[in-house]
Amino acid sequence: MAKQVPWDEQTDGFVSDIDAILSKTHDISFRSLLLDPARFSSRKDLSATVSDARSETDNYFNGIMDRLKDEQAKLDSEMESATAQYKQIDSVITEKSAAARVPYVRPLFVDRQQREDETILIDRYDESLEAFVGKLVSASNYVADLSATYKQYKLGSWLFSGEKNHVLTLNPPTSPVLAIENSRGVIDGMLSGIEASAGR
Repeated sequence: MAKQVPWDEQTDGFVSDIDAILSKTHDISFRSLLLDPARFSSRKDLSATVSDARSETDNYFNGIMDRLKDEQAKLDSEMESATAQYKQIDSVITEKSAAARVPYVRPLFVDRQQREDETILIDRYDESLEAFVGKLVSASNYVADLSATYKQYKLGSWLFSGEKNHVLTLNPPTSPVLAIENSRGVIDGMLSGIEASAGR
């Protein structure tokens, strides 16, 4: 049985590619370094190796992103539209929450049972949404803005918490750029953790 890894299949492909690049110049497996950094903690050159791994990782992802400039431009355009939609819906939710005296919060995190939420995915704002938001607000104890931020853009998502939780989400743009940046973030986070441990 294959060993479970703490990342998705696409990230695993990137890890394999970077592993092949690093194996040419270092006597270390990038995959092993990410999966079991404690195994390498006694190496005197660990900080330098991690620094080299980060440099190769940056070069690898920068090369991919350079080839996706058209996709990035398309994503930026779609994200501008999504942010405009977010602002419209957020304004309606703010207004309806204030009128109904339902608290509207922007938490860092909400710990909830997502399997029990009713998720409503919408493509865009339209006038009928105002009445729908009014109904959701009136059935809520509070409303929470769970929207994600990507660069300067917003991906709208709101929790209407009541007897039954409802999550209203704007359908986010799909792009290989987002998937690649997510994988890059996972790998970068793991390298940062290893660097912090190596610096002790």
